[in-house]
Amino acid sequence: MSPEPSISHAERSWDGSTELYFVETRSEEQRLLLCQWAEHFYEKGYRVYILTDSTTASQHIDQLLWTFSELSFVPHRVYSGEEPQEIEDPVVIGAGERFLEGFGVLLCDAPVGLDFICRFPLVVHFVILDDENQRQFSRALYRDARQRRLGVYHIPYSSNHPTTSSKTEAI
Repeated sequence: MSPEPSISHAERSWDGSTELYFVETRSEEQRLLLCQWAEHFYEKGYRVYILTDSTTASQHIDQLLWTFSELSFVPHRVYSGEEPQEIEDPVVIGAGERFLEGFGVLLCDAPVGLDFICRFPLVVHFVILDDENQRQFSRALYRDARQRRLGVYHIPYSSNHPTTSSKTEAI
């Protein structure tokens, strides 16, 4: 079992290390859960990049962020990569590995390389329990992240909501 993170990233400057959270979910719940994590980080004052694998996926998450909760709103925009990188929005959705300066959280809606992950202090990778190919990718990513000595944390399906996991108290 990995140690709990000790202080929040909002309270310290980034030292170059990455904390990678492996959050178990099922495919039909994953994007709603991603929106809940985006809301969690937004409310904590973080800037969030949501990485997708296509423009269509980005647009779907855009729609979900408008509708997933009647009680809250997460300011966001879809980023095509053609606009200047001085982005004011706290949450940005984009297709592919695009690094945006000042964004401290990466939420992965699609597979992403470890080198890109290491450009962010906090990363949430969703382990899709009912997709064997995705599970294999997650296992390899977990193994590679541990070999590179990243802070690796496992959040089981039973406590995968950001407000119910004891591993997210410090973030």
